[in-house]
Amino acid sequence: MSNVFQRVIVFGSNSFTGSHFINYLLEHTDAEVCGISRSREYDPVMLPYLYKKPANSRYNFHQLNVNNDLPEILKVCDSFKPDAVVNFAAQGEVRNSWQWPEDWYETNCLAVVRLSTELAKRNYLKRYVAISTPEVYGSTARGLKECHEYAPSTPYGASKLAGDLHLMALHKRHGFPVVFTRAANLYGIHQQLYRIIPRTVIYAKMGRVITLHGGGKAERAFIHARDVADATWQVLQRGCNGEVYHLSPQNELRTIHSVVKLVLKKAGADFEDMVVLQEENYGQDERFSIDGSKMAMELGWQPRVRFEDGVSETVEWIDENWNDIAKRELAYVHLR
Repeated sequence: MSNVFQRVIVFGSNSFTGSHFINYLLEHTDAEVCGISRSREYDPVMLPYLYKKPANSRYNFHQLNVNNDLPEILKVCDSFKPDAVVNFAAQGEVRNSWQWPEDWYETNCLAVVRLSTELAKRNYLKRYVAISTPEVYGSTARGLKECHEYAPSTPYGASKLAGDLHLMALHKRHGFPVVFTRAANLYGIHQQLYRIIPRTVIYAKMGRVITLHGGGKAERAFIHARDVADATWQVLQRGCNGEVYHLSPQNELRTIHSVVKLVLKKAGADFEDMVVLQEENYGQDERFSIDGSKMAMELGWQPRVRFEDGVSETVEWIDENWNDIAKRELAYVHLR
């Protein structure tokens, strides 16, 4: 399949969404792809572009940290000369952003400022996709559109917004070719094991109690990582510079309580036996509900993976790789 962009650098290439996007590029396009991430490449069970498949000659990887290795990163960029950059690199764990807020601002704001300021000087770059978050809006009403006012209520949301605002200013002043995506809660195979869906499956298999903070009342829409990868490619190719695009299924807002109940059912476990409700929610927002109709109207895109099917696939992935997954760290590990 031919495409407009032939050389793509993906920052945060070993992240959950970044690695799914690389897998998408290698399977559905003929682009040359360069990945940059602060972590080493994980075991194939956690990397979709290596899972049950050989390494691809169109992909090369560099272990570099956006916070500390900018000169080396720019050397890679100037050698590779990407016509597109997609930046998934971020500190993205909401609850822990209260514990280490300065690290969230370092990665989500200052690193973005340093990198984009340098990239704006390069004439080979034709598109920069900023992977943002609905957290910039704070707790929202239903069906929030891209023009909604910003009101972040966590260090994660505030730090992401700070980076976004710099990119917007760079676009207005210098025509920097940035587009933004903000996605509903992601899920799917290869996700970090501490996230709600894989963790629920793992706890069910281990017979461990699951604690739902805030009683599981918080509401979220969920979107599969493969759908986000496809949407990101559509935005990269056909989005308009300076625009924001929401990636979300329509009318599928779910409580965390109902999500855990469904996952446990798929995993063959009983909700009442496995779950303890706790009222404290550790400062997380109660609702994220974004309107994804702009993607449908302007780019003709909509999600394809049914939530129930995606959950079943995740359960099957964990079952199939249980000997490996059972040995892995289940808690969030903070990297600087």
